[in-house]
Amino acid sequence: MVVAFLRGTLRTRDLSGSAAERVVIEVAGVGFEVLVSRVTAVSLGDVGNEATVHTSLVIRENEWTMFGFGTPEEKEIFTLLQSVTGVGPKMALSLTGTLGPGGVVDAIAAEDEKTLSQAPGVGPKVARRIILELKSKTEEWQLRKGSTIAPYVGGGVKDEAKSILESLGYTATEISHAFKQLSSESVSDDVEIWVRQSLKLLGSADR
Repeated sequence: MVVAFLRGTLRTRDLSGSAAERVVIEVAGVGFEVLVSRVTAVSLGDVGNEATVHTSLVIRENEWTMFGFGTPEEKEIFTLLQSVTGVGPKMALSLTGTLGPGGVVDAIAAEDEKTLSQAPGVGPKVARRIILELKSKTEEWQLRKGSTIAPYVGGGVKDEAKSILESLGYTATEISHAFKQLSSESVSDDVEIWVRQSLKLLGSADR
């Protein structure tokens, strides 16, 4: 059985600060527990929202674990990373959640061990192995994808922009909807730009 994605109601979201956060998405009366990065968990919005995650089911002996991703590209890089010796699903999730799929690919292409090592649990030796084993594969991936992968915006930028917008009286749901539009339309690592563009969207919704 292959579950490509889940679309349903976000029932629970436990933000523990770890590399793998737990969410439960209810689909047709069935609750699926999914491990996601913190960035993906935050992007799903409030409990009770409709949520969509692209999924990968990992089977280890008697344990079945479902991992979830905000984009198909994140799922692809998650799968590719696990082909590296010594890289398991939680480490792969740590890498994609910390750097984003484009950031992982760019770091491998640049042979940038330091950037890869920013992900929790990834040391210099593992970073070198990832570069060695995946450089040619990620080059092929980049050629297939072209320039369709937007740069990754760290969770800190979104969190800071969200705090500013909340102080202006907007709800978490309103801010989440605005951020989803910005993620697909324009991406920046500048908090001021995120706030300004979000205010434009939120102002349009008020009219």
